[in-house]
Amino acid sequence: MIIRDLFLKPIDRPINGVIKADQMDAASVWQELEEYVVTKQISEYLRKFFDAYLAAIDRPHDAAITDRMGVWVSGFFGSGKSHFIKILSYLLEDLQAQNPETGERRTAAQFFDSQKIKDAMLQADIQRAVQGSADVILFNIDAKADSKTDRDAILQVFLRVFNEKLGYSGDAPHIADMERHLVSKGALDVFKDAFAASNGSTWEQERDAVDFLRDDIVVALAQALKMTPESASQWFDRARNDFRINIESFAKLVNDYLATRPANHKVIFLVDEVGQFIGANSQLMLSLQTITEQLGTQCKGRAWVIVTSQEDIDAAIGEANKAKSQDFSKIQGRFHTRLSLASSNTDEVIGERLLSKTEAAHVLLRDAFAGKGDVINNQLSFVGNAVTLRGYKDAAEFVTCYPFAPYQFTLLQKIFETIRKVGATGKHLSRGERSLLDAFQSAAVRNAPKGIDVLVPLYDFYPSIESFIDGMAKRSIDEAPLNPALQPYDSQLLKAMFLIRYIPDIVKPNIDNLATLCIDQIDADKLALKRTIQESLARLEQQRLVSRNGDQWFFLTNEERDVAREIGHVDVSAAEKSRLLAEIVFDEILGSQTKVRHRDTKADYEFNRLLDGAPWRQASHALSFEVLTPLGDDYERLHSAKCILRSSEGAGRAIVRLAEGDRLDIELATYQQIEKYIVSPKADQATPSLKRILADRKDENRERRQRLVHQLSELITAGDFYALGQPLQIKASSPAKVLDELFNYLITNTYSKLPYLKVRQADPIAEIKAVLSAGDLTQHALALNGEAGNPLAVQELRDYLQLAASQNRVLLSDVVDRFAGIPWGWKPEWETVLLVARLFMAGEIKLMLEGSDLDPVAAADPLTKSARFKQVSILKRKTADATTLRRARELYKDLFSQLGREEEDSLVGDFRTRLGDWQTDLKSYALTAATPHHPGKATIDTALARIGQQLAIRDSFAFIEALLSAKEDWQDAADDIHDLVNFYKTQITAWRKLLAALTQFSDNREALNKVPQAATALAELTLIRDNPQPYSQVNRIEPLVAAVTSVNEQLAQDKREKALLSIDDKLAVVQQQLHASAAAPELCNKALKPLQDLKTRIAGLSSIAQILYLQGQGGDAMDEAITLIEAAAAKPTPVVASPGDAAKPVQTGHPNVPAPAPKATRVVRAAEFSNQPYLETEAEVDAYLTRLKTELLAVVRAGQKARVQ
Repeated sequence: MIIRDLFLKPIDRPINGVIKADQMDAASVWQELEEYVVTKQISEYLRKFFDAYLAAIDRPHDAAITDRMGVWVSGFFGSGKSHFIKILSYLLEDLQAQNPETGERRTAAQFFDSQKIKDAMLQADIQRAVQGSADVILFNIDAKADSKTDRDAILQVFLRVFNEKLGYSGDAPHIADMERHLVSKGALDVFKDAFAASNGSTWEQERDAVDFLRDDIVVALAQALKMTPESASQWFDRARNDFRINIESFAKLVNDYLATRPANHKVIFLVDEVGQFIGANSQLMLSLQTITEQLGTQCKGRAWVIVTSQEDIDAAIGEANKAKSQDFSKIQGRFHTRLSLASSNTDEVIGERLLSKTEAAHVLLRDAFAGKGDVINNQLSFVGNAVTLRGYKDAAEFVTCYPFAPYQFTLLQKIFETIRKVGATGKHLSRGERSLLDAFQSAAVRNAPKGIDVLVPLYDFYPSIESFIDGMAKRSIDEAPLNPALQPYDSQLLKAMFLIRYIPDIVKPNIDNLATLCIDQIDADKLALKRTIQESLARLEQQRLVSRNGDQWFFLTNEERDVAREIGHVDVSAAEKSRLLAEIVFDEILGSQTKVRHRDTKADYEFNRLLDGAPWRQASHALSFEVLTPLGDDYERLHSAKCILRSSEGAGRAIVRLAEGDRLDIELATYQQIEKYIVSPKADQATPSLKRILADRKDENRERRQRLVHQLSELITAGDFYALGQPLQIKASSPAKVLDELFNYLITNTYSKLPYLKVRQADPIAEIKAVLSAGDLTQHALALNGEAGNPLAVQELRDYLQLAASQNRVLLSDVVDRFAGIPWGWKPEWETVLLVARLFMAGEIKLMLEGSDLDPVAAADPLTKSARFKQVSILKRKTADATTLRRARELYKDLFSQLGREEEDSLVGDFRTRLGDWQTDLKSYALTAATPHHPGKATIDTALARIGQQLAIRDSFAFIEALLSAKEDWQDAADDIHDLVNFYKTQITAWRKLLAALTQFSDNREALNKVPQAATALAELTLIRDNPQPYSQVNRIEPLVAAVTSVNEQLAQDKREKALLSIDDKLAVVQQQLHASAAAPELCNKALKPLQDLKTRIAGLSSIAQILYLQGQGGDAMDEAITLIEAAAAKPTPVVASPGDAAKPVQTGHPNVPAPAPKATRVVRAAEFSNQPYLETEAEVDAYLTRLKTELLAVVRAGQKARVQ
């Protein structure tokens, strides 16, 4: 049996592969209805549509239902959406179809019987829907539109098709408006008759040429509307310009028309390819929205709009909305019913319309699949595709699809869409005039004479679209058979490659997948086919008909061939390829890495990078990493033994020898050729098509570079590794890990003295600053030998400086560089600087900056800034000879009364310790010595300055030298310091007694000076206090203080006794006065308390001046007390009346005798009335008494009391 015999209907019968809205001949209508396949999905969509349609019929007054009068039908190219709405139009109009061969008649609804629609409810709904009448207007909007640029383009199309449906003029809307007016007046027939009489032809035949028939129309109008010829002429002349239509008035026209029809009558607009017509024009989308909205609002569900589009409504609005921000929410509400035809629908339609099999074919194909199903699906397997392209699920699918594979239905849809989108086809295919059905039929017819062991290769689909491909795109294919360098099969392969040229994301065009696409026999040897394809591709590539990008192959158009040929002629040198290879390996794969962190020490080590012996960028480090590639001249000769020898050259070299790379050299050359061509002058002046090709090549190169990165990464991880003359076995998953493993081995085995730095600082710079700021040099010396001080590293540095820096200065930068190199590798550099700082603080070395010695404070900045290392020099300190050490020990004994140790560093350490003790003591005394009457302030300051200067000397030799040069000064200073220490530790108590005593005696000094014994003792105490070095006299302080204290106490006792007697006399006067006035207890206490307080205070005083002062205050206190008593006596004492004496006046004291007012007291100081210190004559005494008497009498006469004091 051959392919042709498998099918139920002749495979080569005429099939209308493309449904056109305006194709309404009887044969087409009958075939479209008879062969329409109602798939499960179509059944669901019919159900969804008729649910909405019938709901509007059943609930005509529910605005929520009637407003949903839009249907949006979407689907990819060739999905059957045009066929779907045309079938809807037949059903809604209940069209009468006639079979032109048999004459049989059927309504559209009768075709949809139980054989075609299994759902009885849906059948019933269709029958109910066609009961009413409807004006169904099906049209392709692109075919009906005059222009897309007019903002009212959609409105004009709707108006045109509506006018045509009603029998009015479609081309001239103002003439249609005239016809509509004539109908409303019942005068259209009169007009037509008059026109025919005047013109000789019917109105319908001539109205399209209306501009040439002015006179005939004027005559007809005048007769029909009973107008004068002049009025009719004026109307005709103005009609075109006066005619106006907008969306609202159009909707009113439709509604006015519906008002003349039965209540269940509808007007249904079915608009094909509206989405393609609108495109990204937001104004057209807005116009469609407004038309739909107005029809919905005014016609209340009796006018429907059904449209088709490549995109669903949300995507279409999104496209329109990119240009301008518009509100399309209303259109989404109107197009509530949305139907999206999917690919499965197409598969089913093609299967049923084209590939239906006979019973015999069913049996034969089932048996074939049962025997070879696994083989068939293996032949149809793809490699590395993002989209699953599957084989046959089972025998039933094999029977349904054969001779096609299931994946071909999906693939052909994508091919048609992408070829149309990228512009490789003419306008016919882009406007949908070729369908998938036609493509499959053409391929089936081509294979019809073959047996049932064949499969349809992809290139058999090419002829179905060949005539619609642009000449430029297909010239390569047309010329291929004429090329003597090519074989016949090459042309077939080229056709297949053209079809998949623009879908590399669907089918990766590698040899495996090309073989699957081109398989033409169930039992074909696929390996042989792959070899055939590979040989064919080589020939095609040589002729620049295809290009290769890795393992993928691409069809080239003529223009692309020219570009490929020019690219192939671009020269690329070996150096350019090596440079590119180094850039990819070192900068991309290894991320420009120039240092590796050692796992054990956590230090970073820089390395040189070399490719085939040539350095890459900077190459001045101790360690080197070399990559040997197949591009190197010596690659073939560099076997294992030579690589081992090469890795042992110099010091610190690691080598990776890459494995052989497939097409590595070709890929690198192609990449460079494309890159150079893209930036060439010709590319700068490229045409738009050439710019697109160059953009494709750039994308291709981007993928090529990614592929090179991947390939080289694998070559590195799979390479051979060598270091320090040893082959290494490294198992790593990535180049970065290879580098890490290789260099950790290299660092560990190159830097043999790296372990000397056992203890590393988390923050070595901070540690350097801490070391320099610490003042205890003895502790620094001890730390050098402790484990934390890295003693092995310290000794290594010490030995080097002993040799290099004993006579000449060594730069810190040179020291750092030396110990960063082999065999030390001490990193970071701060670890070496920290060792230098410790030796410096231990006094073993001197640091100098610009010729001057550095102290620790000044050293902190240059030692923590690497840029200043070249400014810092190091000098090993000198050592003292035996004589100098002996003299230094003698001085130590003189100063501290002990023998110092014999070794230089120990002796200096002892000096530093004892001087530090002095420094601590003196600093503690300095504050006290600064207060008045404390000795030693100047001596302490001088001694502290001397000690500070001595301790600041870091070098032990210079330290001893400075001590001995000022030996006598230190001896004198030691005596002073000993005196000071003894004074402030032991004599300070006695001294404080001296100061307290002198302060105490100061008030009685005048009286004490009158006593010879006290005067002498006071003078001696004052001399001791004012002596700057009173240390030897302190033992005399206590007896002298005791002597003065005895005299002072006796003098104070005499004065106290007199003062107390005086106060007692005054107390007696006050008490007598209190008694006389019968004072109350409260008054007694108040009057007596000040005098009693004075008495108490005097009893505790030893200051004669204070005693006398308080004694004088006694008189004032007495006066105040007397005044207080008299004031109290002057107040009348109230007598409390009994209850019965309320009417009597209250009497106080003695009746009618007022109490005397108390007299004020004035103190008269007798001594103030003498004009001279002594009275020597009677006359002087008389004069004095006269003045005193006069004052006393003045007081008495003034009504006051006089108290003489």
